[in-house]
Amino acid sequence: MVPNRSTNLRVPVELRDEIARIAEHRGTTLVEVVTEAVRRLGRDDWWNDLHSNLDAMPDAASIHYAAETDRLDGTTSDGMNR
Repeated sequence: MVPNRSTNLRVPVELRDEIARIAEHRGTTLVEVVTEAVRRLGRDDWWNDLHSNLDAMPDAASIHYAAETDRLDGTTSDGMNR
């Protein structure tokens, strides 16, 4: 098992207080709040990059992508309800 390594991070007191307020409101720790925030930012960046790449796609590729997406969407609508 790999030991849990950590480091110190200097943040302004106001930011630390805001993280603490969020943690208290959620009933969690400061580390969990920061971890979730970083994960959300990473996910947001991923989606923003994806959308930017789709927007920059040449028209022919965009048409092919839309057709392929429609075809794949049809495979998930089998009429079965869960």
